[in-house]
Amino acid sequence: MKRIAFNITAASVLLSGLLVTGCNKMLDIKDPVNSITTNQVFQSDDQASIALNGLYSYLISGGEPDVNHPEQLGNNLYSAGGITLAAGHSADELYHPALGGDDAYYAEMTARMTLQKLGYSTKLWQSAYKGIFNANALIEGVKAATSKEFTEAYRKRVLGEALAVRAMGYFYLVNLFEKIPLALSIDYNDTRQLPSASPGAVYQQIINDLEEASGYLSENYDGNNVERIRINKWYVKAMLARVYLFTKNYEKAWEYANDVISKTDLFQLESLNNVFGISSREVIFQLKQTNITPIRGNATPEGYALRSRYLTPMLMNAFEAGDNRKTAWTAAIASGPFVPAGFFPAKYKINSFNAVVGGVRSEYYVVMRLAEMYLIRAEANMLRNAGDKNAVIDDLNTIRVRAGLKGLPYTLTDQQVTDAIAQERRIELFAEWGHRWLDLKRTGKATAVLSEIAYKLPWSQYQLLYAIPPEEILWDNQLSQNIGYN
Repeated sequence: MKRIAFNITAASVLLSGLLVTGCNKMLDIKDPVNSITTNQVFQSDDQASIALNGLYSYLISGGEPDVNHPEQLGNNLYSAGGITLAAGHSADELYHPALGGDDAYYAEMTARMTLQKLGYSTKLWQSAYKGIFNANALIEGVKAATSKEFTEAYRKRVLGEALAVRAMGYFYLVNLFEKIPLALSIDYNDTRQLPSASPGAVYQQIINDLEEASGYLSENYDGNNVERIRINKWYVKAMLARVYLFTKNYEKAWEYANDVISKTDLFQLESLNNVFGISSREVIFQLKQTNITPIRGNATPEGYALRSRYLTPMLMNAFEAGDNRKTAWTAAIASGPFVPAGFFPAKYKINSFNAVVGGVRSEYYVVMRLAEMYLIRAEANMLRNAGDKNAVIDDLNTIRVRAGLKGLPYTLTDQQVTDAIAQERRIELFAEWGHRWLDLKRTGKATAVLSEIAYKLPWSQYQLLYAIPPEEILWDNQLSQNIGYN
């Protein structure tokens, strides 16, 4: 957590959003460039809106550009494909047939992560904390603002969305690294020597943030509920359903997932080819990418990057016969002189083959969607005290029938239903936000599954957690490295 650098970085992210809009008043600011002050950003709803837009802009396109690979802008962000790429390689979803050490995700793919070769984990850590810092800046700014032109309604909106963004960052950090500092301020004096918080404390803060945010946010989306590119109450409820599932509060997980599913005037499952479209009613929250990035153009960061990533034979063989997700959401890679044959994830249809700079964006980057709520409700229902196995099977069949599969019978045993839940999560959510990696870990199946993969042998269980970036420990001597990295 480069705390001094974060002050400058986050301020520049938010304040540059104000400057590029042509708001000449911002050019007269005399305050230090490494701080965000309430009289700058929170004088009015309009200025606060620009700062809030900057929060989202960072999540989808705030990464450090690589002059040699401009198309990768965003992929080094945890929130713009970084989680999917790193965690997908760590699990049994993504790999490269050559198994070469020069592959970008070789360390994750082969369970060979060391302090000398950390793969992409450092980028995930840094980008998540930068996003959290930006959220903290808005939270503190809203609470300190005194301008009457900054209305109470918009204060609540900014605060709610910032709290939800902070919760999202901490959810992925605690699951990928576990031993993380819990920074809730932009004050360097408060954050420079934070110790690692317990996972329980981090999860409680996530829950607190989401529950508070829920009280501030609208149930509707801007723009007549079509483009779902801003956080609202339903995303917060969906995230709470996930968090409660991970913390084994199955009653609340079921409750929140059920709330979202029951909102049928907003949400419904789409046909497989429409799930990731900009007007998909399955989408709960999505991020709107720019369409002018050199080379990548109108593609989502993940859609562009995944075109060159291979799906493992294990995953391809896990699809049942007749599962339309295999044909709709994967595509073949033809063999060539330097390219082996295989398959890549094709949930996003705009990729490196057809991206156009300045082209129409027919899909945005989906953060959360309704199908996950059905799977959460099914799993939580199976595990809660008042569980209804037939209702669990009904939820699984809703997902299966959409994929062209036959429904499961009510005669399945408890273990068969549990296995079916894991199977549907694996297939429905593959190559999305690291779901498979997180599922293997939280269900205790990671070692059994991953130790059977030849290119991951000899298996090292300690790599179920990524290494804390060594420079972070140098800057904060209260942090300690995860076991196994030395």
